[in-house]
Amino acid sequence: MPVAYGGACPGRGEIIILDKAVPDSGSNAEIFTGLPAETDVLDEIRALAGGLRRQNGGAPEDLDFTVPIGWEERVGYLDGQPTRRLIVFLRSTGCEWVEKTGGCTMCGFYCATSRGREVSAAEYVAQFEHVMNAVDLEDYPIVSIYNDGNIFNEREMPVAAIEKICSYIDGYPNIKKVVVESRIDYSPDEHVQKMKKALNGRQLEVAFGFESADTQVMNLCINKGFSASNFDHFHSRMRGMGVLTKPLLLVKPPFLTEAEGINDILQTIGYCASRGIDYVDLEVMTVEKRTVVHELWKNNLYRPPWLWSLVDLLQRCQERFGDRAHVYVSPWNYSVESLDWARNCGKCDAGITGAIQRYNSHFDTAEFEGLDCSCREGGWKEAVLAEDPRTIPERIREQLAYLRQTRISAV
Repeated sequence: MPVAYGGACPGRGEIIILDKAVPDSGSNAEIFTGLPAETDVLDEIRALAGGLRRQNGGAPEDLDFTVPIGWEERVGYLDGQPTRRLIVFLRSTGCEWVEKTGGCTMCGFYCATSRGREVSAAEYVAQFEHVMNAVDLEDYPIVSIYNDGNIFNEREMPVAAIEKICSYIDGYPNIKKVVVESRIDYSPDEHVQKMKKALNGRQLEVAFGFESADTQVMNLCINKGFSASNFDHFHSRMRGMGVLTKPLLLVKPPFLTEAEGINDILQTIGYCASRGIDYVDLEVMTVEKRTVVHELWKNNLYRPPWLWSLVDLLQRCQERFGDRAHVYVSPWNYSVESLDWARNCGKCDAGITGAIQRYNSHFDTAEFEGLDCSCREGGWKEAVLAEDPRTIPERIREQLAYLRQTRISAV
């Protein structure tokens, strides 16, 4: 697959995140509660997200679950140095959070899964064997295994599959680190410890969608379902087991202005740095089908971030945090089709995305020196200066009402 790149938020309210799970869930997924208006907004978000997911229907009958979605090479970091990393995208059952709540507002990965059909341990193992037959794993010191969901959730991926895949990895001495992805509430210690043991001394890193340290952004804008304090507990648990953690931060969630999106990332990176986490991934928003963001985008209520915003926040991050924060910009090509992505005017996009790709190899913001375009002082500056006086709940409520009215008018 080709590699493609593409201050405090207003309206902070009295929000409470409960520590306990949804009553009938074994996943420890949390309940968001707060002021009635905020809870009502979240209910609306989840109702819309759930309805959009149901439009997916079942997975195509001709999908072969012994073949992965794909794989690709990206840069990784081992002991602070850049190295080759192979990412394997397994075709999975699908994220349980989607099935319970409609899922995160921007995530369209469920479309690439079986959409609830059980994928057996044997099928997962066959997918990894397919990669082994196509790629020499010995060429990659880092292997990332993603399943468009939560690798430590037994319902999504059987432990037997993880252990078998790890036994294959153990046959490649050059593989030093394995990276997986999971929600923090779908990562029981028992499963994490089993994988760490099966890796036979290799580093295990768990990437997780932290998205934002702001509670309203995390829950109302994204429907993440947990808080920064829950992240602190997760990070402490993983560190206690000798497991690395890698927060994934979302650039420009829905319902934020361009400037708010930049400031939200800077504040979240600061939060991570204060906890001794010096490597984070920026996940730059893309528009994916049958998501809340897709509905907003279709109605001109959302635009992905400007590339200039990425340059700006990386430069400001370097000035503010120095070596305390290494910020990797994840390429914005995923396991599903994107309809829109980070962009400028079109004339300068290739130059900036190339500079971001070079920056990722050594975290040197000097790559951005000399970059310029008329759109920087034009469209981007105008976007950054635009303000929205409404609180986040007010924005969401009004935009969702507009979506409902648009749908009614179209009937």
